[in-house]
Formats: sequence, C-alpha cells, structure tokens
Amino acid sequence: MPLFTVTMKAGRTADEKDAISRAIHAASVKAGYPSDDMFQRFLCLEQTDLRVDLHYPGLPKPRTEKMLLIEVLVSSGTDVEKKTRLLAALVEALDGAGTDPNDIMVFFGEIDRASSSFGGGRLAPPVVTT
Repeated sequence: MPLFTVTMKAGRTADEKDAISRAIHAASVKAGYPSDDMFQRFLCLEQTDLRVDLHYPGLPKPRTEKMLLIEVLVSSGTDVEKKTRLLAALVEALDGAGTDPNDIMVFFGEIDRASSSFGGGRLAPPVVTT
C-alpha cells in the first residue's frame, strides 16, 4: 500500500510525468508490492514555491530544476529491509527514466491500516505477512 506523493517544480511535460509514474510503479512492484497496488499523486509547484538547499547533505553536485521530492506513505510496521529495497528500486528506475539520483529525495512515513480506507467505506484490511 505505498502512497507516493511526488512534488516537483512546475513545467514538466505530461510525457515526463508519465515516465516518472511508470518508474515509480515498476520500483514498487520490484520491491514486492502487487502490480495492481498503484496510488500516486503529483504536486507541481511554481518555481518560487519549492525551495530546497541545493547541496544538503554534502551532495557531490547541486540539485537541478528536475529535483523530485517523493513522500512514500506505507503501512506501519513495514520493515527497514523493504523500505531499503523500495528506495534502491526507486533510484534505479527513476535514473533509467532520466532523473539523476542526485535529484531524488525520498521520505517514508507510516500509517496504521486501521486509520485508512481504500474505498467502499471499509477500513483497510490488516497486512498479511507470509
């Protein structure tokens, strides 16, 4: 159940956003999420509405105008290994789609499934571990 929120500066084309979307979904599947589990939203901010330090934390080169700030909301209790796999898959897939790894920021947040609904007025079912 990852929910991806991608924040970027305005001006990206529909084709660029489609490539980013496909890369994120491919990374999610590679990390072990089902192929029909796709929830993404894109927020495009005016140039002056997204301000980040270009070098923090000691990046080897400055971030560019194509920087992506990706928030990934996952179920509480998602283990660190799964987050690590997802992060690696995101960087690899987005690099293949034309986003420099230096321009990718990812932040994970967790939510209890009992605090969410995927639709139909029903709370999300608990995570089944195998």
